[in-house]
Amino acid sequence: MGKTELREVSTGNCRVLLESVPLGRLAFVHDGLPVIRPVNFTVAEDAIYLRAGRNSWADRISGQPVTFEVDGYDRADRTGWSVIVTGIATLATDIETVAGQLGNDLRSWAPPPRDRLLRIAIGRIDGRLIAHPGESGTTE
Repeated sequence: MGKTELREVSTGNCRVLLESVPLGRLAFVHDGLPVIRPVNFTVAEDAIYLRAGRNSWADRISGQPVTFEVDGYDRADRTGWSVIVTGIATLATDIETVAGQLGNDLRSWAPPPRDRLLRIAIGRIDGRLIAHPGESGTTE
């Protein structure tokens, strides 16, 4: 194991990394305290979509700013990456979007019913990579 360095990831590669994993973490504020929920998701155009149940936290955060994080790592090599998205969460209600996303194999890993579709607009996307010097990684 050699020395590593921290690098910024380009916006385009952040998007590639975001779409490369099935599970992320949604962070929001509830009752004045930060909350983080692991969720499976899909990405379409400029938004992240996930399913949630009725009368759940998804109803309470609609219209609120949220942060969404995904990452990957190599434990043995001590390298990895992280992508963070910030945006506004809204419940998707138009039939075309709901049908399109639910038809994209967006199946919640949590038990049913999960009949709500939460849309997170990708307002800002940033990423960081820990890699060995000379490795191109995913920064370009």
